[in-house]
Amino acid sequence: RFDWSGIIERVDYAGHRFYAPLHEQHDPLGHDHVSGPAGEFAMFRPMGFAEAAPGESFVKIGVGLLAKGESDEYQFHGDYRLLRAGEWQIQRGERKVDFLQELEGERGWAYRYQKTIRLAPGQPEMVIEKRLENSGAKTIDIQYYNHNFTLIDDHPYGPDYRVEFPFATATPVEINDIARFRGNAIEVDAPLGDRSLWLPVFEGEDPGHYYAASVRNLRSGAAVHFQGDAAINRMVFWAVERAACPEPFIRIRLEPGQACSWSTRYRFSVDAPGAG
Repeated sequence: RFDWSGIIERVDYAGHRFYAPLHEQHDPLGHDHVSGPAGEFAMFRPMGFAEAAPGESFVKIGVGLLAKGESDEYQFHGDYRLLRAGEWQIQRGERKVDFLQELEGERGWAYRYQKTIRLAPGQPEMVIEKRLENSGAKTIDIQYYNHNFTLIDDHPYGPDYRVEFPFATATPVEINDIARFRGNAIEVDAPLGDRSLWLPVFEGEDPGHYYAASVRNLRSGAAVHFQGDAAINRMVFWAVERAACPEPFIRIRLEPGQACSWSTRYRFSVDAPGAG
């Protein structure tokens, strides 16, 4: 389901740990057994799925070719058999790692996907750069989003966190009777336990700076802020005890031969606990 390249299990800064696996027991076939800034291409309508017959292939960028099941309705969390994994070329540098995946599927679908993760010199920052080229014969028209599975200092997400966005709601919106979206932030009243939170916090036209969010552990003062350079059309917030997830969505539409690029900068910081 998620782009296989550059899965980040942890970032250490100033004695604090950022990110952790969503599941403590790893299942390599689990659809969400990932961590950190994990991205997914085509959560709703993967390339080639609608036209494929049961057993035929469709395309998941960053993964490879998967087999369609008996149902004509795609489920992002579905169990789809891997027919052919896309091959990766990986180059490692002193402060960066480059990934390249080129895949030619069936019925005219093909792409070239490049991803670079780099550390900013002299700054507590990480930059993730992506470039997607349509090398096939059909138009690519999909959504891409980053799930941003965020946990700080292994402390369960709940009342000790604050998640902020660069936009606000006019009236508070309740989430599962234990949390709310008020102003520009998510507030949580009680530990989540086995409950989850989910809310589309923004849908519409981005004025140019909405690809951003901050997650802060109020107990330790550690925080991560991300800012992307693409325009979003949707932001969803999802959370369980193992992760707080601001999820920015962008639309990608590429005619054959076209390409697009976008990047996201993650900045890590530590303030006095309880500040802010």
